[in-house]
Amino acid sequence: MAITIQHKQETAPDDRPKVNSTLWGGPFILGLLLTALGIVALGTAFLTSLVTAIFFGAMLAIEGVAEIVSAFRVRKSGGPFVLYLLGGVLSIVVGLFVLVYPGAGLAALTLLLAGYFFASGLFHAITSLVDRYPRWGWDFFYGAVSVFLGIAVMSQWPISAVWLVGTMVGIGILVRGIALMAGSLTLRRTLRQVTA
Repeated sequence: MAITIQHKQETAPDDRPKVNSTLWGGPFILGLLLTALGIVALGTAFLTSLVTAIFFGAMLAIEGVAEIVSAFRVRKSGGPFVLYLLGGVLSIVVGLFVLVYPGAGLAALTLLLAGYFFASGLFHAITSLVDRYPRWGWDFFYGAVSVFLGIAVMSQWPISAVWLVGTMVGIGILVRGIALMAGSLTLRRTLRQVTA
């Protein structure tokens, strides 16, 4: 007499919903935190401006040290040693200047941003008028707004140094957070359609 043994196959619980939530949940929470940080940064624009200037100065000083180290490495291979060395020394000097005098560094950053807005806007406006490519009006509008922003910041300088950098950093963080949340919700919707 033959005995048949039937093995009951255990079904593991479906882990797909848990995996799906980890795929979109982390970026959503990060986006939520970034959005909150952006709102706080916009509310404290002057403090954000000072922190940004100090961070910029520290990054310049660190980059200068790295460039000097790179100069001595390039020297062994016959590269442009003096160019790297002078660039590193300049970065360290400017970085330390911004760290010691963050207000002056902030004023200089504001002037640089105003000049960038003006030059970039002028370039976009002229290019869009000359080339007349499809939807050139939007590029012209962007250029006109950018030129206006550059002139407005320059005309209010040095008072604009108090709010401009912090406001731009706050807007950047806020938009990044919103984009992360929107992307994670789109991923969630896609994952639900795939698993349905």
